Amino acid sequence: MWYMTEERQLMLNVAKEFVEKEVKPVAMEIEKTSKFPMELLKRAGELGLLGVTISEEYGGLGGDQTTLGLILEEIAKSLPVLTVAMGAHSLLAGGLLEMLGTPEQKKKYLAPAATGEIILACGSTEGAGGSNQAEFTTRAVLDGDEWIINGNKVLISNIGAADVYIVLALTSDLDPVTKSGMSCFIIEAGAPGFNVGQAEHKLGWHGSATGSISFKNCRIPKENLLGPMGGCLPAMFVSATAEFLSCGPVSLGIAEGAYEMALQYSMERVQCGQSLFDRFQVTRHKLTRMWGEIESLRALVYSTYALRDAGSMELARGRFLKCKGAEVSEYVAREAIQLIGGVGTVVDTGVERFWRDAKVMAIGGASVEALIDQISMMIKNKMV
Repeated sequence: MWYMTEERQLMLNVAKEFVEKEVKPVAMEIEKTSKFPMELLKRAGELGLLGVTISEEYGGLGGDQTTLGLILEEIAKSLPVLTVAMGAHSLLAGGLLEMLGTPEQKKKYLAPAATGEIILACGSTEGAGGSNQAEFTTRAVLDGDEWIINGNKVLISNIGAADVYIVLALTSDLDPVTKSGMSCFIIEAGAPGFNVGQAEHKLGWHGSATGSISFKNCRIPKENLLGPMGGCLPAMFVSATAEFLSCGPVSLGIAEGAYEMALQYSMERVQCGQSLFDRFQVTRHKLTRMWGEIESLRALVYSTYALRDAGSMELARGRFLKCKGAEVSEYVAREAIQLIGGVGTVVDTGVERFWRDAKVMAIGGASVEALIDQISMMIKNKMV
């Protein structure tokens, strides 16, 4: 591939070996039990897969976005939910720490996060407001040398597993023009007044540990403010873009995982003396269209990552990767189930889970409808 370099291939080889030896053997167990993949996440940290884009100064590899994309794609072929945990840890929470943290905060939290010694979560989403943070109700008030936080967050990934939560809270009314008023805080698990709910049982992303967290007069040290008071939203916008970008290679991996299972089945399943592939034109045509969608998505993913590595933020294309990725992965996974037939609906075969994970991909983090509308405004304002 045009985007492959020797350094990227070396890291991809590490990811391939990790997946083959450690991820694949437990993928279906995690899917069935919804157990958070803590051991795998920690192991990914040991291998350097959690700190790919984090600077070497703080324990990362100082690598580029394309390398990260290749790793996420490879892991998603076998266990998409592990990439969900990695994204919440490294891109959302870790991204905010890297952009907003003081050297002391980065040394204390980002460096051990890069190697998996501690696990991070990002608490942003609330039950009302969506992308309009002015409607958020979680607030922080300074009381002497401590911040007092009250409010609730919903659908937060890595809850219960995280050692540290990066949480957004209003410190004043949100200014509709400057977007000032929202601040970011570092909250350690076990802080007084901080409560973690139960993980939800979802259609897909089994094992992502997604649920609610709440704050009732939660007190944290004054120095746990992350970044400028009232000025964290621009960094959150960038951090979220990195997550949307990552949905491209993750969706690509989901599609590839489902396609490979359908192709193998169609080659091995015999009817009337011939494989399904040789006997039925409709089988061959379905697989060809699936392959075409995968390769089109691959071109979009890595051309966008190349632009990102060249210094462009790619705010619109980054969001579109999530939208197109969700569409392609759901289509390919759906067609894989159809080709395999009744066996494809059996949970133990492992193919139908790709469709369920793809369906959640269209919603989790931000719905594709919301992102399409954001992109339309960027087009209008010539930001593409």
